[in-house]
Amino acid sequence: MRKLQACLLVYLISSPAVWAQWQASDFSHWQVQGELKPLQVAQQQYVSLWLEEQTPQKRGSVLLLPDWGESPSAANSINSLRQALPQWGWETGAILPPFPMAGLMQSNTMTQLEEARQQYKQDLQALLEAAKQAQQEQFGFQVIVAQGVMGAWLVELLTEQLLPAPDGLVLVSAYYPDQQLNQKLAEQAAQLAVPILDIYADDYNRWQQTARQQRLIASNKNQKFNYRQTELPATAATQPNSAKLNKAVYGWFNALGWY
Repeated sequence: MRKLQACLLVYLISSPAVWAQWQASDFSHWQVQGELKPLQVAQQQYVSLWLEEQTPQKRGSVLLLPDWGESPSAANSINSLRQALPQWGWETGAILPPFPMAGLMQSNTMTQLEEARQQYKQDLQALLEAAKQAQQEQFGFQVIVAQGVMGAWLVELLTEQLLPAPDGLVLVSAYYPDQQLNQKLAEQAAQLAVPILDIYADDYNRWQQTARQQRLIASNKNQKFNYRQTELPATAATQPNSAKLNKAVYGWFNALGWY
């Protein structure tokens, strides 16, 4: 039962109000920079925000997944990176992840919980595939940026080869709210062939601090040479410093030879 409760924390960390607001069928009230594109997945409609590159040469496309409970355009999420990347030649698409509560309130056993967990992975996989189709064009380097719990989910999807491997993966304060799952996350990240930039802010939460240490150890043990971990100072809102976040990502792109 203790393990069941720990796993449930992975799903129950955010308010349904965020998804109710962002996944409403009427998008007319949105005042955001960029193009708003509804993504239809099965019977569910999701919100995505897109910005075109602002340079003559397009470097590629970046998909961004904010942490659970954060909107793609919130000032305290990865919105600054979403808006900065087009200035460097990147198309960006920010997506609100699927709401994690569906089917879990009835999960009274480990079997039911695992079924709900697998269903959530399928929903997230389908959403990311729909976002890929919404890109302006399939051109250049493909990068995914994922924050918080969504970073952990993304690593799991890539490890199980449920998504095509991108050319680069940026994790921003990635974690699961569970010690054993974080150890599994570290081992999975260390085994991925894709280059990883692992960004963390000490004040994000206690789970993230432990999780990032586990990833660093696992990557060193597995000699993952295309893994880089870097610390960012946090703001008063316990979010990574926006300017330094942008600088870290740009510097990593440059180190990969993309400029």
